[in-house]
Amino acid sequence: MKKFLINIALFSLPVLLLFSETFLPVDFFSYRPWEALMYSHNDYLVPYYPNADLTMESEGDLCHHTENAITKNERWVTDSMGYRNNQFTSNPDILIIGDSFIVGSGMTQDSTLGNVLDRMLGAEKSVYTMSPSPFIDFVRVINSGKIKKPKTVIYSNVERSIPKPLDKSQYDDQVHNSSELSIVKDRATRMYSLNYIFARITGKNGPGVAGINDEMFFLNGANQEYLYDRIVEVRENILTYKRYCDSIGVEFIYMPMPNKETFYYERVPFENQPNYINQLSEMLIKKGVNVVNTLEIFNLERKQSEQLLYQLDDTHWNSNGVKVIASELESKINY
Repeated sequence: MKKFLINIALFSLPVLLLFSETFLPVDFFSYRPWEALMYSHNDYLVPYYPNADLTMESEGDLCHHTENAITKNERWVTDSMGYRNNQFTSNPDILIIGDSFIVGSGMTQDSTLGNVLDRMLGAEKSVYTMSPSPFIDFVRVINSGKIKKPKTVIYSNVERSIPKPLDKSQYDDQVHNSSELSIVKDRATRMYSLNYIFARITGKNGPGVAGINDEMFFLNGANQEYLYDRIVEVRENILTYKRYCDSIGVEFIYMPMPNKETFYYERVPFENQPNYINQLSEMLIKKGVNVVNTLEIFNLERKQSEQLLYQLDDTHWNSNGVKVIASELESKINY
């Protein structure tokens, strides 16, 4: 009898897991909307489930499931393409491409850069974001006709990453539409329930490294590495983006985002502020690239105000930082 019950339990377990993955709320096994809505098996161009409207209590990526976690109420809305926008627009004036900073990780919908800039520019100018996305995805949506050529493209990446070069062999129009069936299939196979159970058993939590200020945590802390030895490679890769935009008559703006360790260097602590973004910006400006030096802007803001520009328990900027950069972009965009 005991063996029979064990066999029944083992047979039922996959069914129970499949049911829980597919039919429980999408955020049931997640601590933030980023994971709840993201395709885990992304055979599609877009990163998130389309037409979603999710509000949940979340915690920062550095301190989740620890006593240092700060609970936030995050609302995420994705459009019909699966990007984090209030609505899809096929003919934007400004298109922003980037990573998790542009997505607005750890922030609610109204505070993302795309939405803040859109409000600043007014109803006559539209802003659309594609993130997290590599630059090649912009080429694909243009070639496919999904999105018409914008007036301005802003490309952003955090300084610890190396953007991939754009190669003409990649210029395809492979944009696949996701569907309700694709979402069900993805949810059924992403195994969040097992990850959740394992994480709770092992006590897995955020990887934050405490700085000398007990309230602020970092991703890598004093072990953060910088790409000085690859800065020429990064410059050349960014230049491939500008050349493409020039070839189709689109204004290109590059916006590197500082590591949290860079901006709050004295809390890591570092003896001096890392100078990578300044060096890269100077090199690109000499090549004719329109650069928004966010580190320089943030440093100036810090001299004028004591408000934090990054989240304490998260890798990313906060709504204050977004507003500072949105104001700079508003004055920099040309028509």
